[in-house]
Amino acid sequence: MNSTIHESSINIISEDSRIQGTLVLNRVARIHGVLEGEVIGEEGSTIILGETSVVEGTVRADTLFVDGYVKGKIIAQKSVVVSQTGRVIGDIESPSLKLEPGSYFEGKCSMINLSSPHANSVDATPDPSLTIV
Repeated sequence: MNSTIHESSINIISEDSRIQGTLVLNRVARIHGVLEGEVIGEEGSTIILGETSVVEGTVRADTLFVDGYVKGKIIAQKSVVVSQTGRVIGDIESPSLKLEPGSYFEGKCSMINLSSPHANSVDATPDPSLTIV
């Protein structure tokens, strides 16, 4: 009998994990723990920061989903999605940014088109009189 084992290409950092330094990830990664330092997603990477994740430092990825907390700079080659449970304090550089209702973002956003050297910058510092829906 011939049996083949297919390994998953998903990296998982569990809720009880705490990592300091530089973490390099490829393909799909789910992070539920605490990371202090730099998270680098290689080309083609998708990083999912779960609701219990706390990242303090720079996050680089092709695609990033933020359901947890990030304090630092985010650089995404394709897109960033901050969900209703997501919290970001820091600047975001990405050609596509989606802030779902209930999410929190405090910082500046540069909508970078990788094929063009020109970038449009928007200041997203909260204004108590302004509501974005």
